[in-house]
Amino acid sequence: DVTVQAQILDLLQDLAKKANSALILITHDLGVVARYANRVIVMYGGRVVETAPAAELYARPAHPYTRGLMASIPRLDGDTRRRLVPIEGSPPDLSALPPGCAFAPRCKLAQPECRTADPPLREVAPGHRVACTVKCQMRRRCHIDRVARRAPPGAGIHAPGKTSPECSLVFEATNKAQKIITADM
Repeated sequence: DVTVQAQILDLLQDLAKKANSALILITHDLGVVARYANRVIVMYGGRVVETAPAAELYARPAHPYTRGLMASIPRLDGDTRRRLVPIEGSPPDLSALPPGCAFAPRCKLAQPECRTADPPLREVAPGHRVACTVKCQMRRRCHIDRVARRAPPGAGIHAPGKTSPECSLVFEATNKAQKIITADM
């Protein structure tokens, strides 16, 4: 249950601190990530689609898949009547991934190039990287577009906008990595 899970995670965190070690958790539980993560890696279809410090990722999710994940979880700190928005479609077959971005078949922002080229991770803010080549096409421009517009020419900041399937979240609880304790929750 949730109480036992919290006790085990607290114990793992204490052990990592005492051993001066990193703690890497692989989970789909965004509540666990919010409570314990310093840094988050979001994966879809076995590929990293976004990585950022946890507070940055929760405040400004940039990849369409990450934004979809955030929109699909209930919020207790706001309007509890807000409808949850599912991510349309199905995750890809990992044994036969499509060319290009694995999330393209489910992404509402996908462009033709998304289906042919696997986008590289690009820095959109200090320590915040996204694997997406599509500019946000929503009414309210996304954070990545604002960062890209403010960046000086040649800064290497590009505006992403797409996502990948099935999520795994990986994060480290400290910045040290001499020993690694792992847990699959």
